Amino acid sequence: MLRIASFSLLIILQVVIAEPPPPHCRGPPPDVTNPWKCCNFSHIFKDEDLEECGIEKHQNDDQTFKKGPPDCSKLKCLLNKYKLMKDDEEIDNDAMTEFLDKWVEANPDYKDAVEKTKEHCLKSELPGPKLPCGLIKTLFCVKSIIFLECPKWEDTENCKKVKDHIEECKPYFVKE
Repeated sequence: MLRIASFSLLIILQVVIAEPPPPHCRGPPPDVTNPWKCCNFSHIFKDEDLEECGIEKHQNDDQTFKKGPPDCSKLKCLLNKYKLMKDDEEIDNDAMTEFLDKWVEANPDYKDAVEKTKEHCLKSELPGPKLPCGLIKTLFCVKSIIFLECPKWEDTENCKKVKDHIEECKPYFVKE
């Protein structure tokens, strides 16, 4: 399931370019476990709000990721708690920008990552296929860019493989 999530990340973040990414850049690096643990940034949403909306907190391992599309009603519940919805179907990018600015006040090391997140995820329509729940595209983009731009990378052999893979393949997916 982690491979599917990572592949989805690459599809969502892909920019229109003349040539497709090479096959080794279309998924996570081989023999890597728990790549999300390489950057342990604090949660963007409060655990109690996730729980109240029926969203299970991920423990960043393969066993906790559910198969299938996310429950859009749960995501709407969460986003409405933070007043981040423009209407019943769309994230309010201005409100999300303000929300991320407040989050970065408590996490100042992530200022550059959040600036890139706002630029890549909130300034224009995200590329990729239309999803049954379009909210997930923006939320996944936010988490992914913060991860890709992580200022506090864990110093392990596993995380070095992930970081090297990201650096090699990033030009195919994120416009600088």
